Amino acid sequence: MTGLPEVFQKEKLSRIGSRAGLFAALMWFGQIGGSAEFPDKFFARYCFECHDDLIQENGVRLDDAVDRDWRVLDTHHFFERIMQVVEDGDMPPGKAEAQPKKSEREEVVAWLHENLLAHSEVGGTVLRRLNEKEYTRTIEKLFGISYQVPDGFSSDDRFHGFENQGEDLVLSPPLMEGYVESAALIADRLFPPPPLPVVPEEFQAGPEDLVISYSSGAVVDGAMRLASKTNTIARSSTWPQKFEAKASGVYKVRVELSAIGATEEPFQAELRAKPVSDNDFGPVTSLRLLERFSVASDQPKVFEAEVEIYEGETLLFYFANAALDSGNDKKKELRAYLTRQFESNPRLMAAWQAIQHGSGIRGGVGWDRVKEKLADPDLDVSKAKVASREGRRLLDMMTKNPVLYVETLSYQLFEEGPALGIHGVEISGPLRRVEDDQDRERKKRVQRFLRDSEGGSVAIAADSDLEETFREFLTRAFRRPVLPEELAAYLGLIEDHVSAGHSREQGMHLAIRTALISPQFLYRESAIDRLDDWELASRLSYFLTLGPPDDTLWKKAEQGMLSKKGNLRDQAVRLLKSSQSRLFVEDFLAQWLGLRLLEDIMPDSRLLQFEASDRRAMMDESELFFSDVLNKNLPVETLIDPDFTFLNQSLAKKIYGRNDVKSKQMTRVALPENSPYGGILGQAAVMMATANGVDTQPVVRGVWVLENVLGDPPPAPPESVPAITPDTRGAKTVRDLLDAHRSEESCARCHVKIDPLGYVLENFDPVGRWRTHYPILNQGKKGLPVDASGVLPSGEPLHHIDDLKNYIVTNRDQFAACLAEKLMSYATGRKLTYSDRNLLREIVAEYGGQELGLRDLILTLVESEVFRKK
Repeated sequence: MTGLPEVFQKEKLSRIGSRAGLFAALMWFGQIGGSAEFPDKFFARYCFECHDDLIQENGVRLDDAVDRDWRVLDTHHFFERIMQVVEDGDMPPGKAEAQPKKSEREEVVAWLHENLLAHSEVGGTVLRRLNEKEYTRTIEKLFGISYQVPDGFSSDDRFHGFENQGEDLVLSPPLMEGYVESAALIADRLFPPPPLPVVPEEFQAGPEDLVISYSSGAVVDGAMRLASKTNTIARSSTWPQKFEAKASGVYKVRVELSAIGATEEPFQAELRAKPVSDNDFGPVTSLRLLERFSVASDQPKVFEAEVEIYEGETLLFYFANAALDSGNDKKKELRAYLTRQFESNPRLMAAWQAIQHGSGIRGGVGWDRVKEKLADPDLDVSKAKVASREGRRLLDMMTKNPVLYVETLSYQLFEEGPALGIHGVEISGPLRRVEDDQDRERKKRVQRFLRDSEGGSVAIAADSDLEETFREFLTRAFRRPVLPEELAAYLGLIEDHVSAGHSREQGMHLAIRTALISPQFLYRESAIDRLDDWELASRLSYFLTLGPPDDTLWKKAEQGMLSKKGNLRDQAVRLLKSSQSRLFVEDFLAQWLGLRLLEDIMPDSRLLQFEASDRRAMMDESELFFSDVLNKNLPVETLIDPDFTFLNQSLAKKIYGRNDVKSKQMTRVALPENSPYGGILGQAAVMMATANGVDTQPVVRGVWVLENVLGDPPPAPPESVPAITPDTRGAKTVRDLLDAHRSEESCARCHVKIDPLGYVLENFDPVGRWRTHYPILNQGKKGLPVDASGVLPSGEPLHHIDDLKNYIVTNRDQFAACLAEKLMSYATGRKLTYSDRNLLREIVAEYGGQELGLRDLILTLVESEVFRKK
């Protein structure tokens, strides 16, 4: 069994005229790459006993390997796997009597290396569509809008660790339906269908139909009463629970108001427009003012107005000159109010002094306690003096926490006044339609689309204007110059639609949505071999900004500059410095480090009282850290063993046990000497993403390190191997369970690599906190001690996370090559070929003993042949 694989024997010179034939011929004559001697003697001597046609252990058969077709990608994967186990000494297994010499292993590895290089090319991304994030960003940049895909839009799966891999970005019928729906919705944002006829409606609301949140209001004696002017919607205002304008228009409003406890100054009742879907904790004064009524009588009076309410809005009522305000910037006003109250009514002050203060006095409950003291005939008023030490102490306490005390003080005013009373509301309309903010913004979009500074009238646009408009639109949509025949087809589509009796707007609507479901828009980089300037612009832009090229990059492509030496690097430098590069950092880390998994993990409450802000802070730490290493071009090994990280007060205290971080914002902090934290192997986000919220999983963590840090992923486990179930009673450690699991020899071969890496991370609990013992969750006690020791297959002992960090830093080229592969796979949208990865290893090796900065690595990758090839 010697000679070339059969496929080349069959082809020989018959295809020498083609590129494939020339390649085969050169192989036949031994003029390039691979050797003509298949290592059948090595396999026969050391491998066939377990890997022939009868046994095929672990699904591997080698006795027919010589006949494998090198044109099939699975052949490459097969021989790569063989090369890895032979080179690492995993095969033949240690128990085998016949063991090859070192020189024999080296000869086989060399043969496999040469032939893998000879049969794999640099490049080869399959034609791929935009993934969901790229699609969304492209729409936003193309039309200048904020956009989200419709509900039910099928999401992208992870493939080779990333969501932008061409092999998995298939176009299914459901997804095509989603694109069609999305295209129509987007075209509607420019040219919406004619509005339906206005149908006026009547709406009535009594006091009980108005919203109450916190102590914003209360229904007393048949009226909704307001007593606070705090500039927070939920703390001061009210609105009808069931009214929402269905169309933008003029509405007639009749509201019955009174001034309870009227003062010399009339009460100012403001009507404002509140979007129903907006945050209720926004500022009142940011809402559009519709009308202001002066209310002077304590007897109900009807006020009328015609106001413009937009679609999706409701009508909000606000007491603009109320006596109370719980804003932190109004503490002086609150103190002055309390001083006046207490000076005029010492018994009220004494009652406040007599109650038990704390969170339990909030709102109506608190006012009831004050009233109870007021009714006490034995109430001590001897210390109820504003100028006394006790009086100042009370005022200090109440003004220090205005939200708490104003919510209680409001109930006194609800009963006694001054309070604005709302007795009923009637709304009718729309009487007629009006232009709203969305209409005005749409007009601006149409204006930009038509490149018209005079108002964007589609009806009078000349054919020449329409041609130029669509030339620019299609060029931007296709991310390359539109071909004359393509432009003619789209203009013909509009013309045919108009000829059929439709309007010019409807014709353009059809052309836009047709473009948005075309392959030219949905797919990226269609080159056969090397990318041209337009495709380089797209690849670079989607890599570093998740979106299409900006104007600068576009101009460079137009000038043919990007294919010239140095220009692509310069543009990469520019994009990395721009604010848009944060999108690359967020998306790349979400996939490389698995940070996206955090969204679906909720830690056991027995471990940690976890909040959404904790999850966000964990992700911020990783993103800010990576960005800092990138922006400062720090050596790539800084990602493994830094002396700094980013924390806020909560994350520092909850997870890292630090009390020295006082900032509520994420800030760069130094790591103490010998700290186990820091770097991607000591960050809470990574440790949480590689656990399940309840217990740690050393196998998952070990595999994660092999795949994402060392670039040595193990094969998938056999389907017959059961998962390891943790012992939450604490009777057995994970190590005990894994030792039993490894009794199977087929499992042991992989676990000898996986387990030491997983064990050494066992000191990090499921949320990344350092521990020395396993917990017994049902009892809140310490369990067995954590044993983080292990030995790597190369013989290096591991006892502490520092040992693993030191090993990786010492072998930084291995980590740098793994990181380079992850970055390039993310950038090109493909699983790299053997030749791709070999070229990346050469790039890393060229730095030798010099420090390789993270930014330099990215820039070098951008300039490489791997990046420039399809």
